Amino acid sequence: MRFENKVAIITGGAGGIGRATAQRFASEGATVVINDVDDARIADAIAALDGLPGRAVAGRADVTSESEVGALVDAVVRDHGGVDILINNAGGMLPGAKWSTVADCSLDDWNSFVALNLTGPFLMARAVLPSMLDRARGHIVSVSSISAVNGQIAGSAYAAAKAGLTGLTASLAKEVAAKGINVNGIIIGNAPFPNRDPARQALLDSWVHVGRVGQRSEFAAVIAFLCSEDASYLSGTMVPVDGGFHRFNLL
Repeated sequence: MRFENKVAIITGGAGGIGRATAQRFASEGATVVINDVDDARIADAIAALDGLPGRAVAGRADVTSESEVGALVDAVVRDHGGVDILINNAGGMLPGAKWSTVADCSLDDWNSFVALNLTGPFLMARAVLPSMLDRARGHIVSVSSISAVNGQIAGSAYAAAKAGLTGLTASLAKEVAAKGINVNGIIIGNAPFPNRDPARQALLDSWVHVGRVGQRSEFAAVIAFLCSEDASYLSGTMVPVDGGFHRFNLL
């Protein structure tokens, strides 16, 4: 088991790709801290991991809040001895925000997307670094989107924030690589999306080399690889996990 005796914080870990990633790490022996803002979702995600070699614990915190992030990481360090792995998976949109073009995007909506998709990963990374630096080891992986590469009509704030996440990943990797900490990311392409129109999904699938939507377990597998010793020579890399979707500029 690659992650036995390792402690991994997964933001947005109660659903979607985060939940699949939590399952992957727990199946390989990790203590998984499932972060979310909904206690019921966290409890459900923890229950789903029962019986796996690792274990799951709750990590309720709003990743856009400096104080809540700090309290979460302090508790993990106190209760589990440190943080070995951080997966910056929480993203998308906050309640009340709207997808919009640049012309129609309010400053509040802009700030909302940036807060969740860029400031949150920054706050989490900054908070776990002391624990990782003290032990001269650690892995940080951030989940980005094909929108960061191709842009997105009526999704400018989201795309810009995810593009910023690429810059943050590259910069942090340069700062800490020589100190034993690996910082990388993945770029999600054609991922499962609840209630997507079937015709829209079929069109997206047709743009992908492998001709289908990616499975959450496939994204989780690459995230786990990036946190393993097999990826020890990767630094500042954003890995496209998109079935070839990054070659198209049709969003």
